[in-house]
Amino acid sequence: MDETARADGPGSVASPAPTGRGSAFGADLSGRGSWVSIAVWLVLLSGPLAVLITAALLTPSGEGHGTHTQLGLPPCGFLVYTGYPCPGCGLTTSFAHMIRFEVIGAFHANPFGILLFLCTAAMVPLASVGILRRMPVIDTLDRLHAEKIAIALSVVSIGVWLVKVATQYFAA
Repeated sequence: MDETARADGPGSVASPAPTGRGSAFGADLSGRGSWVSIAVWLVLLSGPLAVLITAALLTPSGEGHGTHTQLGLPPCGFLVYTGYPCPGCGLTTSFAHMIRFEVIGAFHANPFGILLFLCTAAMVPLASVGILRRMPVIDTLDRLHAEKIAIALSVVSIGVWLVKVATQYFAA
């Protein structure tokens, strides 16, 4: 018998040993309706919802970036020191435009912001359904290929940033 199976006695059928898949810090995230799963769904609902509400309360900056300063945050240090935007420059402005359905303004602020906004907005109904149907978090994210979405978002973010920097560099 291999190490991944166990038997309870003579004549019993070997069953797979627990793999730990779908658990975090010892809590089961793949079990239907577990309290930890519901807590994770609540976090996945409240975070994006807070971002969307915040975006609705902000006035998009006419400069295409800097809207975050309305929250008491300092200007982008990368932009201040290098003169070039960071990958996140314009995201808050883009979100503030998108929550108002101003796609052109959002695109000018940061084209990646449109895609990120749509993913953020999609998480609200997804997490709501996850809570109501008591769906397992890990299994649901696996079915949605969340890891591939995260990688694609990262690649697009870097690509948009490189285009913004190159455009500014060659325009100067």
